[in-house]
Parts: sequence; C-alpha cells; structure tokens
Amino acid sequence: MVERTEFPDGAPCWVDTVVPDLDEARRFYGDLFGWTFTDLGPDLGHYTLCLANDIPVAGLARRRPGSTVEPRWHTYLAIRNLDAAARRLVQRGGELLVGPREILDAGRMAHAVDPTGAQFCLWQGGVRPGFGLWREPGAVGWSELVTPDGPTADAFYQAVFGYDHQVQIGGGDFDYSVWKAGGDQVCGRWQTEELPPQWVTYFAVPDTDEAVGRAAAMSGHVERQPWDTPYGRMASLLDPWGTPFSVLGPVSQA
Repeated sequence: MVERTEFPDGAPCWVDTVVPDLDEARRFYGDLFGWTFTDLGPDLGHYTLCLANDIPVAGLARRRPGSTVEPRWHTYLAIRNLDAAARRLVQRGGELLVGPREILDAGRMAHAVDPTGAQFCLWQGGVRPGFGLWREPGAVGWSELVTPDGPTADAFYQAVFGYDHQVQIGGGDFDYSVWKAGGDQVCGRWQTEELPPQWVTYFAVPDTDEAVGRAAAMSGHVERQPWDTPYGRMASLLDPWGTPFSVLGPVSQA
C-alpha cells in the first residue's frame, strides 16, 4: 500500500457527498467500508474526512435544511491551473455552478456541469492534494462518467483536462472510452441513455457480495445485484438517503 500524494490533470482525486445526518452516515459507511472519521470542526461546517487505514479517502458534509440538492457522490478532477481550466470549460460549453473559490489552505475548487448534463468538481490541491489511497479496499477504485453523448463528452473533457489518450473498448451498442492522464488509465466514459448523466464512484471492497449484503442490512438499497466483468465483480447501491454509488471487488474463484 503506497499513499498517493500527486495527481495528473484530469485524474479523479477526491469524492464527497452531502448527507442529512452525519452520525447516521458515519455509522452506515463506517460499517460498510471500515472507515474511521475526522471532523474538521465548525469553521468548515463539520466537514468530515473518511479514513481508510488512517488515510483520507473521501468526505462527508451535512446537508443544509431545506436543500433540494440531488443526492450524489461528487467526483473531483485534479487540475494544476483552476482558473485556466474554468475558462476552457465555459468556452467548450460547460457551466460553472460554484467558484472557483478558496477552501482555506486545503486547495481551490469549482463545481461545474459538462455539456451533456453531468455535474463534477475541479480541484487544485493545496495542503490537501486529494485522497491518499486509490484502488485499495475502502478507497475509490474507479470513476466513470455516464453520458448520453459520448463524442461531446470526449471532446469536452479532452479540451479541459488534456487527457493524453483515449482507449476505446467494447463494440456494437456498447460504447466505452477509458481516459488516460499522466500515462495511466484514470477514469472511464460510458455512453448510454439508460441512466441520467452523472459521474459514478466505485469503491473498492474485498468481497462484493459481502458488501452488498451488509449495505442491504443497514437500510441501503441494491440497485443492481453483483455481476462479473473482466475488471472485477461490481454492484450498484443506494445509501439510506438515496445516494447512488457502486462497489468493485475481485471476481470469485469459487
């Protein structure tokens, strides 16, 4: 296990979600992923870091009363020059919803929506470059853009983040691209109209079926039962407040 400290432009570097009850969220996600938690205090609205092996991997924030924000895990994409990326984003048909703005000395962020309707965040790291683990149990294992318009998404994200290569996989009705940054495969793009435009977070788990059973026992909801792929065994879930996420573990050898 190697702690991560750097991210190339365009690489997913953080995820967080807004919940109505931080205590209940800590219980649900703590039991599901084995997380422990650090409350950053009142100056940051009790924003809570989720830790795997004492290393930050995600964040929880309290939903404001009356908020109508759709529940989701927000994907943050790393960028070294946030202001320039924000200008490219708008020029290429995206929209800035929040920022760019400073988050104390942690870094700078912006919340945006791409031309196909998927929301995401940009992060220029300061003292907090992003999550410290990737593809380890309890950490983000993969990030995936779901969009009805693959070519538009490909062109937009390439222009904003400068992905150095796109690997096309699948065929026929299955249209999927794997985007590379810094020479590594960092995230995927799936063209489909089966789901609304969104970024999907896959959390790595040691055993997908066990994680699904645990989530269901804690008032989570199973959107799609586990299925095997060449990249692992996956399942789609909702937390008790309707926030979608997925889990990814090894394929059983039984």
